[in-house]
Amino acid sequence: MSTQVSLKDFENIYNLTYHPVLKYIMCKCSNICDVNDLIQDTYVELYHILKRKDYLVIDNIINYVIGIAKKKIQRYYGIFYKVKMFSFWNSKDEMEIDIPADFDLEDTILTKLSAESVLRYIKKKDSRVIKIFYLYYYLDLKISEIAVELNISESNVKNLLYRTLKEMKENTKIEGDENVQ
Repeated sequence: MSTQVSLKDFENIYNLTYHPVLKYIMCKCSNICDVNDLIQDTYVELYHILKRKDYLVIDNIINYVIGIAKKKIQRYYGIFYKVKMFSFWNSKDEMEIDIPADFDLEDTILTKLSAESVLRYIKKKDSRVIKIFYLYYYLDLKISEIAVELNISESNVKNLLYRTLKEMKENTKIEGDENVQ
């Protein structure tokens, strides 16, 4: 069934399609640092299309926006998109944080150190492991959904996730922690 959409429907389209489009871009992207740029470019392109035309007749709005995202990914990576030769992480990932006065600074620092230690460990892993962690912990996808998105078996997803968690527990430690070996 076709739907007629116009510029006034943009916010509803955004809310309806954001999660599936983010999931698609995350699974197809070669560098996690590019995900936000590609999401933004996708919705800016959709906005411009709706602004140029009075209305569009679309069968499936989610597939339409994912189609825009696919083209953006292909243009963004060019030839490297086809051969998948980009590194998944930039070598200089830095996070700036502002520390509000209403929470425990010591707890925040320990949490940040622990998160940075885990992030450093995850960066050393295969890109599938990074994608699995992102989809599982950030997008809250089920293991079965991740398996479908990455086109691998559920047992492979579980194996990569749980093996990496076990390795992480054994191999990461908070800097300055004397009790952890």
